[in-house]
Amino acid sequence: MSSPESGQLVSYEAREGVSIITLDRRPLNVYDAAFLVEFQHAWQAARRDDQTRAVLMRAMGKHFCAGANMGDRVPASEGAAELSPPDEMRLIKETMKPTIAAVHGGCIGGGQRMVWPCDIIFCAEDAFFMDPTANMGIGGIQSHLHTWFYGPRLAKEMIYSGGRLPAQRLHALGQVNRIYPDVDTLHEEAFAFAREVAAKDPVALRQAKSASDITMDIIGQHYVFSRMRELLDAPAAFTLPTNQET
Repeated sequence: MSSPESGQLVSYEAREGVSIITLDRRPLNVYDAAFLVEFQHAWQAARRDDQTRAVLMRAMGKHFCAGANMGDRVPASEGAAELSPPDEMRLIKETMKPTIAAVHGGCIGGGQRMVWPCDIIFCAEDAFFMDPTANMGIGGIQSHLHTWFYGPRLAKEMIYSGGRLPAQRLHALGQVNRIYPDVDTLHEEAFAFAREVAAKDPVALRQAKSASDITMDIIGQHYVFSRMRELLDAPAAFTLPTNQET
């Protein structure tokens, strides 16, 4: 067992065969460039740790992640961290261990991209997903990812309204695996599940994950990730012409 690294925005520890990544910028876990660097380092540590066979990501504070720190002089969403958003998602997606996200409170804006690539999503009853960027006059560079994970109509409802998408609605659609009554139960049960998974043969787990991920890529998930890069690299190509009626 390793002790968590302290004094950080994102901590990493290994316990009973499980890598535990904890977002700990309380109370809201807003991210900026410094936060994302630590977040990415924690996932890299989880990938390298030969003593663990599953990864659990959780958060302390009121919200899992309340999105970007809009006061950051160089917004992390524009690539100030070591990895771009698409590469960060691939870092999580291509971690060849079962990955579990434990979400409570708000998972807002770009905070959702931390959860989307995980294999399993557990939520507390108070969990909700939200993208308020249209309310701020910002074109949704993540909108196509919302569409992939939530379906087009639910995604557009969330994007257009800027309102909350409760975890219960996603659970009914199979996009959230389990819902627990409170955050303490969520963290306890998510760790128990991760520990149970970690006890299984690692080769079998990698083969199962690889087969599932290949299937998802066959039906287009890799292309959706690439489109996010395209939107980040060339946003002007997706603006309306000046003579376009709105």
